[in-house]
Amino acid sequence: MEPQRAWLALSLGAEREYAGNVGYDDDLDKVYRYDSFVPNHKQMAEGDLLILCDHDAVLRVAQVTRLVTREGSKEFRRCPECNIATIKVRSNTRPPYRCKAGHAFDTPILTYRPCTQYEAHFDGTCRKVPERIPVEQVRQACLKYNGQLAIQRLDLTRLRGDSRRLVNLAESVRDSHQGIVLFAHDASEDPYVLDEQDKRELIARQIRARRGQAAFRQALRKRFGDTCVVTGCRLPDLLEAAHISPYRGVKDHHRANGLLLRADIHTLFDLDLLGIDPDTLQLSLHPKVQGMGYDHLAGNLLGCKPGLVSREALKSRWDRFRSKLP
Repeated sequence: MEPQRAWLALSLGAEREYAGNVGYDDDLDKVYRYDSFVPNHKQMAEGDLLILCDHDAVLRVAQVTRLVTREGSKEFRRCPECNIATIKVRSNTRPPYRCKAGHAFDTPILTYRPCTQYEAHFDGTCRKVPERIPVEQVRQACLKYNGQLAIQRLDLTRLRGDSRRLVNLAESVRDSHQGIVLFAHDASEDPYVLDEQDKRELIARQIRARRGQAAFRQALRKRFGDTCVVTGCRLPDLLEAAHISPYRGVKDHHRANGLLLRADIHTLFDLDLLGIDPDTLQLSLHPKVQGMGYDHLAGNLLGCKPGLVSREALKSRWDRFRSKLP
């Protein structure tokens, strides 16, 4: 088996030390997000292995099954006195912001710069690291480690000490990618192995996380009358808050950028297997979905008034849907 190209990828989330930009909204079990401001952004490719970490330890091992790109913008926060973007947030001090030059202030200046946004999806290949592995050990396996880079090449054969356990985990991730698809008829035929661990609370947490920020979901439930706008399903336990334009920050939690969808419809929409014409609100299905139990939805109209959803967001999503048609 030929060596797999691997990357060490930093994900800080709420632990970001600097507040000069809004960072990336990672869901490390599913996707890693970055943009064209990140060095090596053009080098990562489908099939590559990601070793995901924070400043202290390795968090996940995953394989990039597909890359999604879109044009967008990135928000930068700058010091109002010197315009520098190297800003630190101080949780127990006022004013809360302090720039590298030493200026303290309450509110940063917001600027936006165009960029290409990337999503590296895992589609079920992500694995949690079962025991703590210090990230320092993994950094030593980087071809040319640079503490300023969020994404950098990694040579798995250079791993030493406890980090060697990542090699076996990487092999299991690579094997798991074979046959990963959306629908059940292509699912793995591996035998069921009894696991007596109670996973119900974990599953419940995952469902709650997928529903997104509580306030956003609650606003959409009220906006659409607790009804899926595609199927008409009225069972709240199955309804999820879906972003039309993918979530990049708090501003994307605007009600006009949301749809209330049944869980499976949300998945189809996220994977661009279901599209919504921004002019007619008519539903279309990707040919991959035909014959899978959703054919009756094709040609239906979105079950809401046009003014309740952003036409601009729908158009952007529709263009992406059409670009993936055969």
